[in-house]
Amino acid sequence: MTDAPTARRRLGWILAAVFAVAMLLGAGPGILLVNQPSTWFGLPRLYVWGMLWCTVEIIVVVTAYLLVWQTNDEAST
Repeated sequence: MTDAPTARRRLGWILAAVFAVAMLLGAGPGILLVNQPSTWFGLPRLYVWGMLWCTVEIIVVVTAYLLVWQTNDEAST
């Protein structure tokens, strides 16, 4: 069985990787995938793409805040 600091550290690295991918796809070369004059859900495709990756980033930050960014004293209580 893994101890809590090791599991938190692993989750932290996974969240960091997901955040990096979201940053890359949200504002980088991923824009080229959707830069077309069509709509998704009635909004321009590019706006929906940006909102999707912004939502992923927010979920990663909230998850890290709740599960990873703790001191060992807080985690043991």
